Amino acid sequence: MENKELLQTRNKLDEIDRTLMSLLDKRADLVMVVGEIKLRENIPILNKAREDEIISKVHGFKNSEYVSHIYIKIIEESKKLEKEKWK
Repeated sequence: MENKELLQTRNKLDEIDRTLMSLLDKRADLVMVVGEIKLRENIPILNKAREDEIISKVHGFKNSEYVSHIYIKIIEESKKLEKEKWK
């Protein structure tokens, strides 16, 4: 039998995960729109200043190192989605 506190904490994590997954899915849709705009306007996919701007926003969080590593991966995957529009 699992510890009640552990089970409750995992349930909270599951709820947060569902929210994160939904938001990431919506973010991916918007990233693809950005890719379409960049293709249409002949704007390069790589925008280091924008990436730095996004990453700089995580520094205020208690677990900023953890969050920044995740956001770096999100940005990498977003660039892959944008590139799909260029094929």
